[in-house]
Amino acid sequence: MKMMNQKAAIVALSVLISGGALLPIQNVKAASLSTTSITQPAASYFNQQVDQAIQQLVSQQVLKGYDDGTMRAEKHVTNAELVKMIVLALELDKDGAAKQNEGKKEKWYTSYVETAAAAGLIENTKDFQPNKPAEIADAASFIAKALQRDVKSVQYWMDGLQINDKKLTRGQTAQLLVLSQKAIRSADAEIVSIKALNKVAFEVVFTAPLTIADETTDAANANFAFDHNLKLVNQPRLKTGAISTYIVPVQTMTPGTTYTTNYKGNGEHSAKASDELIQLSGVRQVTADTFEVDSFRADGVIDYGYLISAYAGGRGANAVVLDENNKWNGQEMQIIPSLATRQATLTPEGGEPITVSYVGFTQSTDGKQEPKFRLPAGTTLQPGVKYTVTSDWFEVKSNTFTAQTIAPLEIASVTKVDAATLNVALTADPGDELFAYRSIQLKGSDGTTLTAQYKVQTRKGAVGVFELQNDGKLADGVSYEITPVGSWATANEVVLSVK
Repeated sequence: MKMMNQKAAIVALSVLISGGALLPIQNVKAASLSTTSITQPAASYFNQQVDQAIQQLVSQQVLKGYDDGTMRAEKHVTNAELVKMIVLALELDKDGAAKQNEGKKEKWYTSYVETAAAAGLIENTKDFQPNKPAEIADAASFIAKALQRDVKSVQYWMDGLQINDKKLTRGQTAQLLVLSQKAIRSADAEIVSIKALNKVAFEVVFTAPLTIADETTDAANANFAFDHNLKLVNQPRLKTGAISTYIVPVQTMTPGTTYTTNYKGNGEHSAKASDELIQLSGVRQVTADTFEVDSFRADGVIDYGYLISAYAGGRGANAVVLDENNKWNGQEMQIIPSLATRQATLTPEGGEPITVSYVGFTQSTDGKQEPKFRLPAGTTLQPGVKYTVTSDWFEVKSNTFTAQTIAPLEIASVTKVDAATLNVALTADPGDELFAYRSIQLKGSDGTTLTAQYKVQTRKGAVGVFELQNDGKLADGVSYEITPVGSWATANEVVLSVK
């Protein structure tokens, strides 16, 4: 009796897609799954999770069986089979055209490959190898693109499912896609829970990831309805590896306050304000008008730039995944959220406090956590004066520094990239984001004057990309004399001649 039940379980678990099954044949009915007699590997291979995943995809008509009613979960899935499963399971075939055209074009899989290519999953269909066993790296890329998120998250899910071979089996593919279905973006997403991470950020769990449009700052501020006039300062950011958990940066919370919000008018959720200050380590001057504060992972502090889905692809080995308790390698981490619009106070010894503003896109670069703050335009740090840095949203362990005379950067050359873009090269690599929010002026031999501003996060060594402002364009045959705007740099007879 035990052997008969085991065989029945094996048959039920072997319902997965195959080359023959992808041809237009009749869908396997659930009733037939427990009666077909076949030879399969040991029943222990087909665990309960695989069975549930397969049954779910069969019920969704994503999977079909072989003519004998089986799906052979232990076999490797081909690229063509994988693409079909992704297109159907992750709702890329919105009008049903791919499924309707199955087998009606050159190959049975042509309509699915075309749909995948249109959605950006496949860049060059000529290089697509339909009958080659699918590799997990390609599967991770396809699924990430289908979900409009990062590959690292999909790889993290694979690790959780113990998918670590080079190639995917059909059973593993079913498990992965059922999990990935939970990560399909939805305009109807609702809040499940909300909690304050620190004085300037909430962590919000939704029923599903938000649409890309709903993740924008303007849309998020319209959709979140916090009381006490609390506003978002930047867009919500989906955490790498999470299904639908967001870091939501807000204005500084008032201690003791309970904040209540709804999302798109649905439900109400409350969270008590946190009085937790972000812990920073030290402060140092970096230019005549700018200083930075730093923090370190080893101290249990991490910048959100290294743990959000939107940035994961560009952060390489510096990108990490925190668990549901915001722990990394067993250590609980304090999260620095977006610092957009943040300010701090700089007080010179014996002088009046100065309000300084965060310099955008400098909080996490080159693997470091060193957000920069700049004095008001036209003011500089006075050499020899001791300054103290304070804030109502962070505290610094070593919060003082004595200003020094720091020479400005020196522009060596400016070259044309196109009519509206320039490469600005310094005489030496600054080794840091010191270009941020800096501008240069171009005085043309034809009497025109143009202004170009640094394009954030484009520096490569000593060279940064600058873009002309106000729809300005370089004119052929004109020579432009380069002058830095302000005292951040010098330019000794630097001229750009446009041919």
